[in-house]
Amino acid sequence: MKRPSGWWLPTSHLFIGILFLGFAMAGTGHRASFVEQRGPELPVPVKAKMLQVGEELEYEVSYSFFSLGTIRIQVIDKEVRNGRAIYKSLALIDSNPSLSWLVDLHIRFYSEMDEGVFSYSWISDDSTKKEINFRRFTFDYENNRALLDRGKKLPSGERRVEGADTIAITERGQDGLSLFFYARENVRQKKQVRVPTLVEKKQEYTHINFINSRTSVEIDAVKYPVEVVEFDGKAEYVGVFGLTGGFRGWFSNDEASVPILARMNVILGSIRIELAKWNRVGWQPPQYVEEIGR
Repeated sequence: MKRPSGWWLPTSHLFIGILFLGFAMAGTGHRASFVEQRGPELPVPVKAKMLQVGEELEYEVSYSFFSLGTIRIQVIDKEVRNGRAIYKSLALIDSNPSLSWLVDLHIRFYSEMDEGVFSYSWISDDSTKKEINFRRFTFDYENNRALLDRGKKLPSGERRVEGADTIAITERGQDGLSLFFYARENVRQKKQVRVPTLVEKKQEYTHINFINSRTSVEIDAVKYPVEVVEFDGKAEYVGVFGLTGGFRGWFSNDEASVPILARMNVILGSIRIELAKWNRVGWQPPQYVEEIGR
């Protein structure tokens, strides 16, 4: 049974960055020749096979024997908007309560994406302090722009905008949460892409190398080795909370493409992010079986 080896990840805010972007930006030093992911203006998207309303995935983030916190990712709803199916997803990031003396982290990401797994809007609520700060992207593809506003979320739930910007974009793109689903949808293909990713006030690019390499990993929540496929790549930018560099992940080798495990070697040592709980109709982690002749 194979276990994934670790890799180097440069980051200036290790704990916060690790908690969410472990799968979308976890890291190798790998570089390759990439082609840009492009298409005609707003084509009819192909329905994503892995999107399922009601799905909930929970991940444990640990360092050595210490639990750092959890990530919960949900597909909460679907609606038809202007003839297009729009999926709504949510990520809830919480630090371990026993570490409140060190960090008290509670972050909420909300993303809307179409069936082609491209972002339409994204909101981040950061309640690590007494007040809740928010940032919101709204994509306006017809006019080649994205709108950014930011401010405070009031106790009433109202968002008080304190600043706004308009960002030039050239094509359909990703936010930090939709990128997680984009990788899931494409992980069983064999291709290299350069995906537009909206970061702060600029359109940047995420390079992804989908190698469709079948292997196995072990996690505590499953009693057998899980059959997975892996991928890697590199971000051109400093991501959310200062995380930057390459990434690598192991997703289930089936149509659900559920992220199973990430393991990072960082300045502190080895950080492990693994699937702990799941709720997806009709799904269990696929069992790895050695192929005859290998």
